[in-house]
Amino acid sequence: MKKVIGMIGIFTILITFILTGFTYADSLDTIDVKVNKELVRPGEEITVNIDFGQDLGAYTFDINYDNNLFEYVSSEGGTQNDTGTKVRVVFYDSTGGTAPRTNMQVIFKAKEGITTSNPTEFTVVGEGLANADASVTFDDITTPIIKSVTVEPEYVDYTFKLEYTGDIIKNQEKEMKLAYFSPMGKYYENVRLIAEATTPQNANVKLLAQDQSNLEHDIIQSGWGDARRR
Repeated sequence: MKKVIGMIGIFTILITFILTGFTYADSLDTIDVKVNKELVRPGEEITVNIDFGQDLGAYTFDINYDNNLFEYVSSEGGTQNDTGTKVRVVFYDSTGGTAPRTNMQVIFKAKEGITTSNPTEFTVVGEGLANADASVTFDDITTPIIKSVTVEPEYVDYTFKLEYTGDIIKNQEKEMKLAYFSPMGKYYENVRLIAEATTPQNANVKLLAQDQSNLEHDIIQSGWGDARRR
């Protein structure tokens, strides 16, 4: 009787091994995530492309993004769901292996009205991965694949303008107005303004600026402003 029970136990193990031997987990090392640009202007689109490196018959990928900088546009390669901070794309080959996919992509658009430089990231994780006929399943991608990009406006150089009335006369002070402007100038935390003057031979000129504390600064000799760098 013990031998019969032992044989039944071995037979059950063999049957289990046979039934499950056709499906096993493996590591999918061929995944390649790319973005088509690393610097994005406001209003421009950017594509996150995931190349599998082989045919997949099933997968679920989550692409996380910063919704302060981007908005979801569209995707290709499965049924998508956008939560506002994450796009989930799910695919299953219902034909049983005759219509697998080798890649998928998601398109985002940088939001309008961005006025500063903004480094950010897209992160990708995956689960439910299987080859074309589902004979091989792959480990979930739990460590995010990270792609860094920067959303930055197209900066326009500043224009400087020095305005005054009448002629410049020796030994006489002249009130002047210095203005600088740009339709989209880059923001600087610290700026030092330095001027140059072309004068007749042996002449000397001072360009004095007065700050809010009524202190005078010679912008030709020493400049004006905080030149510290961070």
